[in-house]
Amino acid sequence: MWENRESVIIGRAQLARFETDLDYCVSHGVPVVRRFTAGGAVYNGPGNLNWSLFVSSGVGSGELRYESSPHAIFRRASTPLVRALQASGVTARLDPPNRILVGEGKVSGMAAYVSRKGFLCHGTLLVGADLERVRSLTTPSSEAIARRYTRSRDHRTANVRVDVDSFIHTFVSTLAEETRMPVDDATPEGEESSLAADLLESKYRREAWNLGDPFAWKEERARA
Repeated sequence: MWENRESVIIGRAQLARFETDLDYCVSHGVPVVRRFTAGGAVYNGPGNLNWSLFVSSGVGSGELRYESSPHAIFRRASTPLVRALQASGVTARLDPPNRILVGEGKVSGMAAYVSRKGFLCHGTLLVGADLERVRSLTTPSSEAIARRYTRSRDHRTANVRVDVDSFIHTFVSTLAEETRMPVDDATPEGEESSLAADLLESKYRREAWNLGDPFAWKEERARA
């Protein structure tokens, strides 16, 4: 779980200029960054908490186990989050396939990546964001574009009112209970840190990746 400074995170198959006010973001120093998972644009910044779950394909049983279907991944990954919210006094539910709602609106959106080694599911959680700011940065253009590009959907958003530190503790405890495994603190090191640095320089810091055409990037990499 982590928090970022204010930024707009777009999905793998999106065109940045159609999903946010790109001119405004550039002129005001708001980074627009492409993730490698699918889905729509989301807000990161003050009042938003990010979470990621990685589940190995070797985990074949239990509440949080390996799945290969995106819908099943969202069901599995959202369960501990929803339970932790409920334990924190927040009534929340999964709205299939990948939204978590409270009575006032959407508080979390999820995206996933799956391989034979495991799956990643990650998402946002609005815990006290300026909702007008969220809306202004993530409202998509109404202009039509080719169908191969994913378009964001305009949803009503809401905040969950929780103490962030307390909620993180509750979420970790929920994960430990559901997996029957201890949850330990660790940091990337060695090969992980080296790989992360290489990926930043070769891909994730490049303007062509973040602001360009994702299909042109894919074709360029295939030629290389």
